[in-house]
Amino acid sequence: MGANAPPRPVRALHLVPIGSLPRSQAEDLAARLSRRVSIPCQVLASLPEAAVARLPGRDQLNADALLRDLEARAPDEAVLLGVTPLDVGIPIFTFVFGRARQGGSAAVVSLARLDPGFYGLPPGPERAARRALSEVLHELGHLASLRHCEDASCLMHFAASVAQVDVRGSAFCASCAARLPGWLLGPVGPGRDP
Repeated sequence: MGANAPPRPVRALHLVPIGSLPRSQAEDLAARLSRRVSIPCQVLASLPEAAVARLPGRDQLNADALLRDLEARAPDEAVLLGVTPLDVGIPIFTFVFGRARQGGSAAVVSLARLDPGFYGLPPGPERAARRALSEVLHELGHLASLRHCEDASCLMHFAASVAQVDVRGSAFCASCAARLPGWLLGPVGPGRDP
């Protein structure tokens, strides 16, 4: 828990669909996110799947390579949020839900393992959308210089499974919320569901 450096100024959030993410799904996520942040959130043009590196020998996008690409594209005082329906991983983990650097300018979130259908369960679009928002807010917390939190019900708690994503819910604990920049506290404030 805690912050290493003061967060960089952020005045806009740009969602970048990656691969075959339907525009309507990207716009729904942007609308949900707009209710949780106090800066404009808009959907940009898609980044084609072919433009993203894959992990050798795995049917996954390389989250670290994708993050570096987005960071290189991020405009000053804005955050780029790459969102993909494809599975992502890094060499040392079989998968990740998302990736961001503390105090960085970009984040990546995969929706693949957030959907109940991934686990052979009936589709659950609303559950998947809530999980996606939770994971996006977690990664934005890292961009706001927060580390992982020990509180299992805090958005900044590390989640190694979708069950842990559900347990941590949609709110920052009081300690993490106290360190959030105004843009991430948003119009509804911490602790409220979208």
